[in-house]
Amino acid sequence: MSLQQVWIIVGVVFYMAIMLGIGFWASRKVKDTADYIIAGQRLSWGLSIGTIFATWFGAETCMGSATTAYSKGILGVIADPFGAGLCLIISGVFFAGHFYKLKIKTVIDFFELRFSKRVGMLVSLFYVPVYIGWIGAQMLAFGTVLHALTGLGIEPAIFISALVVIIYTYSGGMWADAVTDFVQMGFIIVCFGIVVYNISSTNGGLINIIQQIPKEKLHFYPHTTSGLEWMKYIEAWIIVGFGSLGGQDLVSRIMSAKNVTVARWSSVIAGILYWTVGLLPVMLGIVGFILLPNYTGESILIDLSIQYLPLPLVALMVGGLLSAIMSSVDTAMLAPASIIGNNVVPFFVKDVDDKTKLFWCKIMVPILGIVSLFMALYFQNIYELCLESWTVLLTSFTAPLAFGLFWKRTTSAGVIAGAVGGFIAWIAGGLLFPAEYPTKLLGFVVSVTLVFLISLITNDRQGNSPEGVSVPVTEG
Repeated sequence: MSLQQVWIIVGVVFYMAIMLGIGFWASRKVKDTADYIIAGQRLSWGLSIGTIFATWFGAETCMGSATTAYSKGILGVIADPFGAGLCLIISGVFFAGHFYKLKIKTVIDFFELRFSKRVGMLVSLFYVPVYIGWIGAQMLAFGTVLHALTGLGIEPAIFISALVVIIYTYSGGMWADAVTDFVQMGFIIVCFGIVVYNISSTNGGLINIIQQIPKEKLHFYPHTTSGLEWMKYIEAWIIVGFGSLGGQDLVSRIMSAKNVTVARWSSVIAGILYWTVGLLPVMLGIVGFILLPNYTGESILIDLSIQYLPLPLVALMVGGLLSAIMSSVDTAMLAPASIIGNNVVPFFVKDVDDKTKLFWCKIMVPILGIVSLFMALYFQNIYELCLESWTVLLTSFTAPLAFGLFWKRTTSAGVIAGAVGGFIAWIAGGLLFPAEYPTKLLGFVVSVTLVFLISLITNDRQGNSPEGVSVPVTEG
């Protein structure tokens, strides 16, 4: 084992020990499901912005988008970071205030309040698989990093990452997430800033490197009149830009803020911050096209670091990557666990008290973590795994959520039709059309159309089933 590998292993162990310590400290603040799922609605500006930003800045950004940018340039990473940053800004401006005023803990609570518990249950069935895929992507990235730098097998590396994050998420819930995310946000920004500066300064400056990059790698929009290419471009923007608006990971962070103003503007600020810091790994991936030609693999950032950074900065880069990955893994585990404990269990077991809900929220963290291990070991492409996970939300629940919030005539039948129909259209499109067709956009359009038409046909002007309760709706 080389000196570099020893240093990295020591650093990783030390870093994980800190994260575990924070998790155990945060566990003392957890008294009920409100503490566990939304941190008792006590997050200040710093913690709120930090946890939203760090959650978004995960494996798909620091590993997946860098490698994708290497091969496809800017046009290959429109979904993330550009669409992802757009999602945070839209959420802060249009959605955060409504969610906060409803005092919900999960996005499923909204569907239950607005429509019925049966509708909420249906939505839950789609949400859980989404996050299992996302967890798997983060674990795969973690294994890729450790494997590349320490020689440790990918499988053992994934097991280690899963164990650490399961422990501190199980213990501290949203409190552990928020505090560790705040620490990780600062670490991410410092690490990537230093790495970009060091690599550019040792290669004649960033401008000099950019001048060597083929122009097509830096195109921000399609330079073609092809309608198909433009539809794919629009699809890339909305996969995350619209698809994650109803994500439990985002809703829980909005609801964790100490007041509605913090909830709204933390999301907007995090989105703007994401557009800037999220571009650093993208630019490193494109720079790698010049510095490491003919590269193949999933860890361009790791190979750039090994070749162009001294040992202390290599260790720093590893810390930044692990921070980004772990800040998303904990979120991805907590989101479906919250939905199962807070919404699914009470649907089947009547008169469940808060203590029982908390138990199920916590016990589902390790269960979901173990299931996600198989996803991490089965899939190989981090960026694609994340995009497929988000597409489920885009094609199934973006339209039902938006219509439910902003159109009073939305009905339970319209929501169900939009959720199921959009999902089926996406899957069927993938089977019937060539891979280059925008089937994700097709699924979204079908979902929007069905919610609107079926709601008109069923003509429920209140937008509620008999089980639903009155929810303030803003006409849009």
